[in-house]
Amino acid sequence: MSLRAFNAMFPDEDAARAWFEHARWPNGPECYHCGLVGKAWWIGTKRVWCCSGCRKHFSVTAGTPMHRTHLPLLTWLQAFYLIVASSKGISAVKLGEMLGVSYPTAWHLGHRIRAMMAEANPILAGVVEIDEMYAGAPPRKRAKPSRDHDDSEPPPANPKGRGTKRPLVLVAAERGGDVVAKVIPTHGKAAISEALDGVVDPKATVMTDGLPAYKHIGKNQPHLSVNHSDREYARTDEATGHRVHVNRVESFNGFMRRAVIGVWHQISVKHLGRYASEATFRWNRKGDACLDRMTQMVRNGEGRLLSYGFVTAKAA
Repeated sequence: MSLRAFNAMFPDEDAARAWFEHARWPNGPECYHCGLVGKAWWIGTKRVWCCSGCRKHFSVTAGTPMHRTHLPLLTWLQAFYLIVASSKGISAVKLGEMLGVSYPTAWHLGHRIRAMMAEANPILAGVVEIDEMYAGAPPRKRAKPSRDHDDSEPPPANPKGRGTKRPLVLVAAERGGDVVAKVIPTHGKAAISEALDGVVDPKATVMTDGLPAYKHIGKNQPHLSVNHSDREYARTDEATGHRVHVNRVESFNGFMRRAVIGVWHQISVKHLGRYASEATFRWNRKGDACLDRMTQMVRNGEGRLLSYGFVTAKAA
């Protein structure tokens, strides 16, 4: 959808409210308090619905991340469009500039929209590629330990591979299908097993790189791997005829890394799950129309509240 078409479709607040209501309640207004559907009337002076069953007031934002919002619904819809229409997301600074709101408001708005992008994990079947990625930007180069060293001596290198402390995301990608990304604390066997629980079909053929923590997968289901340490990136398995590689999952990892480096710049472990949800939503639904993605986000948001106090509180 072009920007001109979007502005023509949603010229004012009433048009935005009507779209949100139709997206969330395709069968008519549903009371947030008692669940009665299609039995409410609109109170224009208060701009709320009144349920004919329990006689309580409610609105389309009740029980969603938009609950008790002070922003106009048109601003919310514009934020939906800007985030969905972008290729890798939009920063809070730029979102605030384009919507005319403060940085804290735009930052909180972005996280609430990411909460609405989180979807139930599908069961991945067929051939499933698994890999892990570091989700933070690379650390700055370390300074020399003292001034006594020769100026020609380079500074010590940053830790690489398993030595870095950047947050981790485990990614599973069905070949030709959806992607699931979950935050994990370590590369350990227990953390990987827990993250994959309920994600991969037991009959699926799993493909990984040579990380030792993946070896346990072969005890429960077919497991094939490539050894990147020996510069083996793709091979044909003689027994099954499968083409063994992890190119699809690494493609998603590269997609998310570019979003981190070019858009978000820095991600804390506390909020990493929501950023991963945005990346997977964007990847899995890239073939959907813009309005279809926005409609799905509205329906995903039911029952999810995300207050400013929660997102700004220190992580436990």
